[in-house]
Amino acid sequence: MKVAIVGFGFSAEKGHIPAYRDRSDIHLTAVVDPVTARRAAALRQYQNIRVYETFDDLLEEYSDEIDIIDICLPNAFHMENVKRALAADKHVLCEKPLVLNKAEYYELVEIANQRKRILYPCHNYKFAPAIVHAAYLINSGEIGQPLFASFNIFGAGFQSGVPQWQPDWRKNKELSGGGIMIDHGLDAISVAQTLFGGSPQSISAHTRNLNQAGSQLEDLAVFCLDWEGKLINISLSSLGSIPKAYYRIQGTEGEISIENNDIFLSVKDKPVQHIFVPTYFDDPGHANWFNGVIDNLLDCIKTKNTEPFPLMEAGLVLDIVEKANYSSNNGGTWMGLEFTAKSLQMV
Repeated sequence: MKVAIVGFGFSAEKGHIPAYRDRSDIHLTAVVDPVTARRAAALRQYQNIRVYETFDDLLEEYSDEIDIIDICLPNAFHMENVKRALAADKHVLCEKPLVLNKAEYYELVEIANQRKRILYPCHNYKFAPAIVHAAYLINSGEIGQPLFASFNIFGAGFQSGVPQWQPDWRKNKELSGGGIMIDHGLDAISVAQTLFGGSPQSISAHTRNLNQAGSQLEDLAVFCLDWEGKLINISLSSLGSIPKAYYRIQGTEGEISIENNDIFLSVKDKPVQHIFVPTYFDDPGHANWFNGVIDNLLDCIKTKNTEPFPLMEAGLVLDIVEKANYSSNNGGTWMGLEFTAKSLQMV
């Protein structure tokens, strides 16, 4: 399969490129970026690829040679460019969040179904090795019936982009679409779904802007999900000095704790088991997780599965973010969630 990247920023260069380079079943053949320096950066890493200033140039000159469009643009540009890629009958891999509201989401899902093309949001946390292993432990019954989970994700400000084009675009609401909820919140929700399957029924949330003077973006979010009888408490902050993530899942027979590359399994009446699983949550590129994304995307293309699980999850995330904002504006009141993931587990 041949792929073209649209937007050669941090995610493309540090997260996607390393995986493409090491595979034989998918080949990067073109890059689109309006910034000359970014096209030059792409050529330094892939000397034999084509580079284009605009998406139109790619489609006019090279469309027949492309199977997959990989959208790595800032959030606000996803909708327009995904539509153009689908209209050109390409499968689409799109960086998260897929879009910024449910109306856009349903429109893209309908177009993808009409075109019979795969639309695949890059929910890479589903393939983080520590999360995958913890899901295996839970599904194996190691901690009994899960009851409660606590996720604590501490960021050090908002992730910067490449210096050649608005490196602080994530601080601009018009470009990012939101603060920490649309960023780290999406990943935390994806982790919860990977660990427990199914969908939450309601949410209570509090969001704050504590350190972003003159900004409309929240840098702190604390929310609780009632997830099919389990309570999941998620705390997100971009106020830290270094990025850190901690996950803890408690069940009727024990608990699982995850911190970076370390999983601790505590089961009643047994010694604590330490499991080393190289994951590197503190590496913002997460290049070692991207192969799982590609594997699942290619499988969906092969089986003609136009409803890949991350696409269903993207709708769930948008519903949660919308209801979290409403809940926070109304004193943390519990809000019912409307979106239900069709599949309980990823295939």
